[in-house]
Amino acid sequence: MLYETQQDKAREKQLMAAIAERYKCDCVDLPPKYVMDTLLIRGDKALGFIEIKTRSFASTEYPTMMVNLHKVIAASNLTNATGLKCKLLVEWTDRIGIINFDAEHDIGISRRRDRDDPVDLFAYYPISGFTFGEVKCN
Repeated sequence: MLYETQQDKAREKQLMAAIAERYKCDCVDLPPKYVMDTLLIRGDKALGFIEIKTRSFASTEYPTMMVNLHKVIAASNLTNATGLKCKLLVEWTDRIGIINFDAEHDIGISRRRDRDDPVDLFAYYPISGFTFGEVKCN
């Protein structure tokens, strides 16, 4: 959210609409305190949570998808509290993939040098662990 542009938010809305259509459910925007972007619901039944990331490069550019560890921790806490899965949906320039936050991943440190951010902890999910073709967007 710290670095999200209006274009990022618009693309997330498009992806949420595609998710809602694909899974025959509704997507409810969540307040920032929950860290995940949306709650999937069908009728009055909650189905799960999704965090959406859009990337300006192909899924083949790097062997892993880097996600700030605070998102992984928040996903774990939500799953523990609700019993509902949290998923990470990523739109790269070449395809869209989805993975459970509780999937196998490595932990490491990194930082955004272009913004002079301090070092932070990240989870690195192997691209090979993603399922592709689950969501179609225009």
